[in-house]
Amino acid sequence: MKFIDWLYKKYLKDDCYLYIKRLSANDTGASGGHQVGVYFPNIVLSHLFPSINSTTEENPSVELASTVVNPLPESCAKVRAIYYNNQFFGKTRNEKRITRWGGKKSPLQNREFTGSAVIFAFDQTAGKDAHYLEVWICTSLQEEAELEACVGELVSGDAFYGPASEILVGVGSKYKKGNIYEIPPSWKVNFPSGDDIVRYVSENFKIEGNDPDKMLIERRDTEYALFKKVEEHHVFSLVREGFKSMDDFMATANSVSNRRKSRSGRSLELHLENIFKDNGLLGFSTQSNTEGNKKPDFIFPSIKAYKDEGFPAKKLRMLAVKTTCKDRWRQILNEANRVKTKHLFTLQQGVSENQFNEMKEAGVKLVVPKQLHGSFPKSIRDELITLTDFIEELKSISNE
Repeated sequence: MKFIDWLYKKYLKDDCYLYIKRLSANDTGASGGHQVGVYFPNIVLSHLFPSINSTTEENPSVELASTVVNPLPESCAKVRAIYYNNQFFGKTRNEKRITRWGGKKSPLQNREFTGSAVIFAFDQTAGKDAHYLEVWICTSLQEEAELEACVGELVSGDAFYGPASEILVGVGSKYKKGNIYEIPPSWKVNFPSGDDIVRYVSENFKIEGNDPDKMLIERRDTEYALFKKVEEHHVFSLVREGFKSMDDFMATANSVSNRRKSRSGRSLELHLENIFKDNGLLGFSTQSNTEGNKKPDFIFPSIKAYKDEGFPAKKLRMLAVKTTCKDRWRQILNEANRVKTKHLFTLQQGVSENQFNEMKEAGVKLVVPKQLHGSFPKSIRDELITLTDFIEELKSISNE
């Protein structure tokens, strides 16, 4: 079955709820943590399985049929939704989980799928427990592109939850706690550009302290929340009217997708540009030609220095920017021939040891906000560098 056909079938179902995320290293077990299994927020499982929302009995649970549709269709098996509520019985645990995925035999426990987008599609009659679950793990960049065309950018650590009829046309809310910001009145009339939103956030939302890693994550979260709020204002009424065919559905999804691509393609880079400037780094080049049509995201100290054969290559730095690096990191290998070690900034929460070793052997060094280092396998955390580390390295080079 084609992925987009599977998604459309879910969109047509009145009783289908989707939970969409990227598999973290903690989910797949790649981080080496003790808590094994896919994380679901309590509020999501409370809605899907109302019968377990009880503290009168210890650890109430319910079973449901489940099928992994992709990558390799597995026969229907029983998983269990359980509320570990022994906090109310003299102990300490108070969390809801879905268990019995099948252990290491399950694709959800395959460490090589760390960073992959996954869709959990629950069939649920209103007010009752979900009774059937299908799981699709995206195994190609095409599938991930088709998914993000519908739901929007899916960054590690974030998730979407809600009715398939809303989530798959981009009006479902991202499941993420945080402040709800008001949008400027003019944005309700004309959709602002990505540059406008990033500039608005930088000028109006001040972050305590000057830690680049914290600043990057908080500014970007705020910017994306604003973008989604503007998008829903402009798109929601159209979506509510429904679609008569898959062609109509895809036409709207593609229209929304094109706007998102225009925004997301530059959003993270723009935030990094502002943070570099805030930290006194000036003159760097963005999207400048190195060789032929190659355009790395950032060249330091400048493209002029890069093209000056007399400028020492050891003082040049290239930074590529990818929200997720799984299967995408190879795209940067030939972007700057004079730079031996390619730095790659990513927000992905973890990679497998095999993936990391492939990157390392190819000369790629990961730059990851320090708040996300704990989601990587312990064996490689010391080889990651923070955004602050990278900025300090640039400053040190310029002072040599």
